[in-house]
Amino acid sequence: MAIPVIFSTGSLYPFGLERVYAWASEAGFDGVEIMMDERWDTHQEEYLRSLVGRHGVPILALHAPLYRGAWGLGPEETLVRVARLAARMEVPTVVAHPPPPGRPLERWKKGPLREAREHGVVVAVENMPHSGAGGMFRVRRKSCYLPEHLADVGEVTLDTSHAGASKVDLLRAHSVLATQLRHVHLSDSNLEAGRDEHRLPGKGRLPLRPFLAALEASGYPGAVSLELKPWPLGAPDPETILKRMRAALQFAREGLDV
Repeated sequence: MAIPVIFSTGSLYPFGLERVYAWASEAGFDGVEIMMDERWDTHQEEYLRSLVGRHGVPILALHAPLYRGAWGLGPEETLVRVARLAARMEVPTVVAHPPPPGRPLERWKKGPLREAREHGVVVAVENMPHSGAGGMFRVRRKSCYLPEHLADVGEVTLDTSHAGASKVDLLRAHSVLATQLRHVHLSDSNLEAGRDEHRLPGKGRLPLRPFLAALEASGYPGAVSLELKPWPLGAPDPETILKRMRAALQFAREGLDV
């Protein structure tokens, strides 16, 4: 079965969820990943189901809020509640950030991560950029950036831009994490340390085509999610956005067609 290529709504976070979902449908993506944030539209089951029904495009991943979400809960309780929502909606994957440095990873794995996974969905822990601060996708981290840091957390998400910002060899990261890999955030990077760029695929220096070929050859069971930044997509111009979304989708599908 072909690996689905989906679009993260976080790529265009300054726009409304309805508009971004419609663009993902018009561009031809196989599904969407909902970036949950402080807006209730990203949390409410009935509304999310209505988007699926109107646009005919499934939600294949929920990304737990990066900061405090609309529920106003702490990150641990929020993660469990996101997994519960995903289970009710039959969304197969939840993307989770590990706790920041200074908070014990072992306690998190044995507590909220284990509890979230008990709801029967994949909870895929994401590799983080080594450094950088400011902006939605630039969260300062000093741990969980090497593939070895995630070797014992179970299912993982591999973010290619985070690997680039951390000067991590992308193909080696795939080799180390292949048996755990359940979700991919695809974007490009100029490989400048600390710069988490989320560029358009093919507009940077990451070996994305060999990486996509390795995914296909390894029998990867998850989705490839385009997680970009608004400005490489041409925001705020709708015509440019749609054109670049289609180009990114074509890049990913061609890379997976080996």
